[in-house]
Amino acid sequence: MADMNGGAVSGGLTEAANGLSFYLGDVSAGVLSSLSDGDLLAELRECEALRRRWLMVDAALVAELERRSFAGRLAMPSTSTLLQGVLRLSPTEARQRVDAAAVCGPRWSLTGERLEPLLPRVAASQADGVLSAEHARVIASTIERLPASVAPADAIAAEEHLVLAAGQLRPREVGLVGQRILAHLDPDGVLQSDAEHARRRSFSVTPESGGGYRASGRLTPACGALLLTWLSPRAAPRPATSEGPHNSGDNAAEDNRSATGAPSERVQDARSYGQRMHDALEELAGLAVRSTEVVESGAPAQVIITMTASQLADRSGLAETSFGQLLTVPEALRLADEAAISLLVRDARGAILKHGRLKRIATRAQTLALIARDRGCSFPGCDRPPEWCQRHHVVGWAEGGRTDLDNLTLICGYHHRHFEAEGWSCRLVEGLPTWIPPHWIDPERRPRRNHRITHELR
Repeated sequence: MADMNGGAVSGGLTEAANGLSFYLGDVSAGVLSSLSDGDLLAELRECEALRRRWLMVDAALVAELERRSFAGRLAMPSTSTLLQGVLRLSPTEARQRVDAAAVCGPRWSLTGERLEPLLPRVAASQADGVLSAEHARVIASTIERLPASVAPADAIAAEEHLVLAAGQLRPREVGLVGQRILAHLDPDGVLQSDAEHARRRSFSVTPESGGGYRASGRLTPACGALLLTWLSPRAAPRPATSEGPHNSGDNAAEDNRSATGAPSERVQDARSYGQRMHDALEELAGLAVRSTEVVESGAPAQVIITMTASQLADRSGLAETSFGQLLTVPEALRLADEAAISLLVRDARGAILKHGRLKRIATRAQTLALIARDRGCSFPGCDRPPEWCQRHHVVGWAEGGRTDLDNLTLICGYHHRHFEAEGWSCRLVEGLPTWIPPHWIDPERRPRRNHRITHELR
């Protein structure tokens, strides 16, 4: 049996440990407090890059343990069990390290020849400090779900695309990119996941001893889309007067003025996002119990699902709700037969067909088309969802602007009130909202679009 306590570390590791001890001494001495804001962010990024590079060292160590069948020599059933015992890891973390080594660590052939990692591009990006462990797990999960029928070149391209996406996006967003790749390369496999979603569905509300209730569960894509559609517009922050958040509503708060005609001081909604969602859920429960009608606001409380013309024709792939959530096209079409669903079809650029003409207030169909096109506030950099937005005439109605998709865009309340004063202007270019910054932001006043607008400026 191998000795678990004997041996010495390599010279390279000793040198790295000494360097870390030196840096920790600087940190303890307060070196971070002397850094400028820019230098502090640079320090943070470099430390994170080093943390991610160390993942490759861990993968190599675990891969070597596997190659030597070291766990068996210690009378342990697996490398995961060995890591739990030697390093005092939880079973979950130990399994994650073993799985990471399997896809990013070195491999060996039966003849002892060293091979590149199973996912070489993921491994290279981790070695460069670009990808986190969670990024790597999301990418590995996507590649693992590709069927054997997918051509090797397509699998390599998928890995490359996901690695590029992970260099700019968070893990959850990379997962959404992965779902789209799976929908393209294996639409039948993606569609079969509806049965798995149905199998795993659950929900419970459990009374607690303190008098409250704890809700937990897992919703299907359809159920989650329906619930979010109702809750989100009613969970938007509400401005209020200094008298409290439950005064007389948004319009009254906006119109509240002092005797001089100046707006009185307003206090922003003090509720957290979770509290606002809870209050919206309570409202939904009350409406269901009383069987009263739901009052609509500017953005209709309706599931809005977009898809491409080819997806509609083929009944394959993934459709998208206004919240950015994905569900299969067959599930979206099924919902359309059972509930108030708006299915909107895009062209290749992302623009939507026109609806309506000469009305001052945008019609329901126009509003739905705006939501599908803009996906929220169209102002560059704003992430407000469509349910929190207002419909804005690019050319004002008083100046002869028509209530037409070519003259409308969604914009949140803050940007609606302030964009003109700050020197911004908006126009529709190729059917998509485009914003022109003021000279003090960009002397050349180059047009910009929100990141959700898919068609890039040329």
